[in-house]
Amino acid sequence: MNARTKELFPQVGMPAASSGPQQLAGFGWEISDINNNGADLYFEVLNAMVLNTMNIDVAFMLTGPPAQAGFAEVLCMGGVSRGAKPTFSDPPPAYINLPPNPNFARLAVHNPNNLSNGIGGVVSGLFYTVILKTWVPVDGTASSTYRHVVVSPGLVLSKGDFLVFHMDHAGVGGDVEMQTSFQYTLS
Repeated sequence: MNARTKELFPQVGMPAASSGPQQLAGFGWEISDINNNGADLYFEVLNAMVLNTMNIDVAFMLTGPPAQAGFAEVLCMGGVSRGAKPTFSDPPPAYINLPPNPNFARLAVHNPNNLSNGIGGVVSGLFYTVILKTWVPVDGTASSTYRHVVVSPGLVLSKGDFLVFHMDHAGVGGDVEMQTSFQYTLS
């Protein structure tokens, strides 16, 4: 990292030195009948490491034709909870509670047309977020949707941190699945 980069991004550090080869891990997670609800999955980091890359596939599948046409929407997130089990918002969405990031001010919206909108804030520890949206006709034709995302966070993780993942849904119901593989180096 050069001096100018350190000046512009002082919070960005070099990953810890590795003590071995790159290793692989992964998990799969499926939620059946995710009708206007949310759920979370998390696990503890047992050794200090650098999370180098993640491959994340997320797919939504209609399980039956709807009574009326409409959108289906699934929000997916991944983050790190530092040194403690994560906490979550109240159901039904059960969002991950990540702390505000002290390096950024509050979000500001310029909304001269008074459009309805909802915003959150800039949070710490969020390394993945994607939304799946699809139109579902009454016969259900062509309404499944998916996304593949590759993330290269170079994220330094300490023993006792937790990786946490979230999926929530709105609209026409169905099943949602996340398949994740990641590469890491112990430090």
